[in-house]
This record gives sequence, structure tokens and C-alpha cells, in this order.
Amino acid sequence: MGFWGLVNAPKVIANADDFRALVLVFLEGGNDSFNMIVPTGTTSLRSDYENGRRFLALPAEQLNTLNLRAKATLYDGSSAENFGLHPNCVNMAAMFNAGDLSVLCNTGNLIVPTDAPQFQDALVSLPPRLFSHADQQRQFQSEPSNPFQYGWGGRLAEMLADYNTDVSVSPLISVSGLNSFQVSRDSLINPYTMSRDGVISLAAFTGDRKAIVEAGMAGVDDSSHLMAQKYRSVFDSARTAEAIVTTTFQRANASGVDYDGIFNAAGLSTTRVARQLKTVAKMIGGRTYMSNRRPVYFVKMSGFDTHQNMLSDHATLMSELDAALQGFKTALQQQGDFDKVLTYVGSEFGRTFTPNGDDATSGTDHGWGGHALAMGGMVNGGRLFGTYPNLDLNNSLDPGRGRWIPTTSNSQCAALIAHWMGVPQSEVAQIFPSLANFSSPFDLASNLDFLQF
Repeated sequence: MGFWGLVNAPKVIANADDFRALVLVFLEGGNDSFNMIVPTGTTSLRSDYENGRRFLALPAEQLNTLNLRAKATLYDGSSAENFGLHPNCVNMAAMFNAGDLSVLCNTGNLIVPTDAPQFQDALVSLPPRLFSHADQQRQFQSEPSNPFQYGWGGRLAEMLADYNTDVSVSPLISVSGLNSFQVSRDSLINPYTMSRDGVISLAAFTGDRKAIVEAGMAGVDDSSHLMAQKYRSVFDSARTAEAIVTTTFQRANASGVDYDGIFNAAGLSTTRVARQLKTVAKMIGGRTYMSNRRPVYFVKMSGFDTHQNMLSDHATLMSELDAALQGFKTALQQQGDFDKVLTYVGSEFGRTFTPNGDDATSGTDHGWGGHALAMGGMVNGGRLFGTYPNLDLNNSLDPGRGRWIPTTSNSQCAALIAHWMGVPQSEVAQIFPSLANFSSPFDLASNLDFLQF
């Protein structure tokens, strides 16, 4: 549980109607996203997919067809239009085809544009400790730099402080513990952590224990030891935030939106990711009790480190993600917030295109580039943005085993999100210094216009 405080109160530049929220859904472990978005048809791209994936290739007839509103750009300059989503992503495919979801192709941690010869001959700077879960997770949630300095969600909240005027509850809210994404640069804003089902109350805070603690806190004043004053400040902040969040939930539950019914109808409503997103939906739905207009939420879904049994394990994960996103979308629509909430789904890296073993019980190893998703009413939906890699092994994007080198940096995508949240285009480089090494994500030639500003 955290608390938030500002040295100087920000000026108010937002009102109740000027609300935008970012929800990062982090797929921990390395999502095998080349089995999430898959080529179909009779093209060479489909043949290369089948040849590289072998027994891990998903049959084209089982995929959920994507009706692209524009052809996808391939790395070799050609285009393709025949793609499908994983067989268990029925709802996500419907969202894509309805224009509510798009794909950001082959994104990843990068310092400078890189190809396989440059990687193999060490001719360019590379993200520190590539293929390490912990290091690449930090870099996905910040920048590919060493040492770690701040998360881009935390820095984003600092730069949008004028939109967040509630000093009682942080605009950084996590329903999956502490994380790198919400670490602020100047330590003026700390995340408020909740359980996947809502507010975390102080343990065993009842009866005599409650009376003793409250009496002790009441006895702390400006003449008390500095550590005692700090403890009282944290205690008071936690109790105040708990009361505000509890009221927020009560207002959401009284709004007429049947959150339980919505997520039950979507299926798999008891999974961790579904419960987290239901909690986020309630926080957003009952927000009239708070004055923060640019909250940043962190949601985590684990289990993507599929070194074996990739087909079966990944199928389960896709079902869970598909149902949770459907429930979240429906809840946001019913409370009138779908065009105000951007949901960004990504992972620390993709996985090797070639299997680890010789049969269908095999998995895949740590890779590099992978696909991300953007969902919301502000998304230019029904498109594959960026550059989809050609899937012939040992090409100029493959340093080995189909560890596709990203063609778009994570920071380019995140910069566009930061701008949608309210950071001026001229200031996004303060969050993402590596942007100077790439073509501007705001240039239409970059093919990254996945958001409507």
C-alpha cells in the first residue's frame, strides 16, 4: 500500500469530462505472440510460418479471421492481408473486426535500429542483458538502459500532475503488486497497491488492536521523533485512501452496472486477470469521488514462460486473456468509458519461432520481438501497425532460431500513448530518451498511428 504527496499543489487544468486512463496489461514471461497473430491463406508468409513452427503451427482453418482495414506492411516492403487470431481469441477477433482493437507488430526493447548482421558483429548498442526475464521486464516498463531510473508509467504520472489533483489517492494504481512501470523519477508519487479484488485493509485492525493503534497515532505530533511522524503520515494516508477507494467501489456497485454478470457472461471470470480488470473497471466507474483525471493502472498476467507444452498452456492463457478483455470492454462500454480508457497489452519479449524439441509437447525459448495489442474507443482499430517480419528463418531480422529483432521499439509505441494521455509531443523524449535514435512515431511513414488524437 502506498501514498501520494506533492511538494506543491498542481494547478487545475482538467474537469470531470476530461478524463483519460491507461491500463497496462503486462503478460509476464514472454508471450509467444507469433501464435497469437498468425498468417493464413496460401502465401509464402503462411508457408514460412508452417515451416518454422513445424508441429507448433496452428491450423489456418482453426484461426479467427481478421478483416484488416488496410494491408499489413512486411519487413521486405511487401504487404499481406490474410491473418487470424488464436483459436481461443474469439472475442478479441470480434473486437479487431469491429475496430476496437489493433495489433502493434514485432515490437521490443531496442536502443537503436538493429538487424541480424549488426547484432552478430556487435556493431550497435543492444539492450542490456537481452533474453533475461527480469532485465527485459524492467526495460519494457521503462527504457532499455542501465542502470534503471524510472518506469514510464511513473514518469508519465509526474508529467501529468496538473491533471491529478487528489492528494489522498495516487494516480498510480496497481492491482498486481509493486512494479517497475510505476516507479517515478522524482519519488513524489508512489503507487497505491490493491489486491486483485479491491482495497487491502490493515490486517487485524479491529477491537482493542484498532483502539491502541489509533491512540498511539493520535499521540504523535510535530515534537515527536521524525520516524514516528513519518509512520503516522503513512498510516493516515493509508487509512484515508482505503476510505476513498471503498466509497469508489460502493458507487460503482450502485451505478447499475452488473460487473459480476458482465464478467461471468464473458467466461472464466475467476481468473486472476479477469478479477484484476473487474477491479480496475470499478475504480474507473466510481471515480466521481476522486479528482484524478489521468490514472495509470498496472495489471499482470503470469504464466507465459512456455518452455514446454506451449500449445496447450498458451491456449489456456489465450482463453483467459480473451475472456478478461471482453469483460473489461463490456463493463467500460456500459459505464460510458470505453473511449476514455486505453488498454495496452504487451510482454517483455516474444519467443523463438522454432520449437525447443521434436514433438507437440515442446515449448519455445526466450526471444526478442513480439506483438502488442491496443484496445479502446480511441484506437484506430482493425489494423496491424508497424512492420510484420518475414518469417523465413535466417533472414536479416533473425540472429538465430527466429528470435526476430524488433522492427519497432517499445518506446516508440509508449511515446504515442504518453501523448494521448496529455504529454505534449515536444516533451515525450523526456520520458523516452532513446526516441532520438528512431524515426518519429508521430510521422505517418512510421505506420504507428494506432491512436486518434
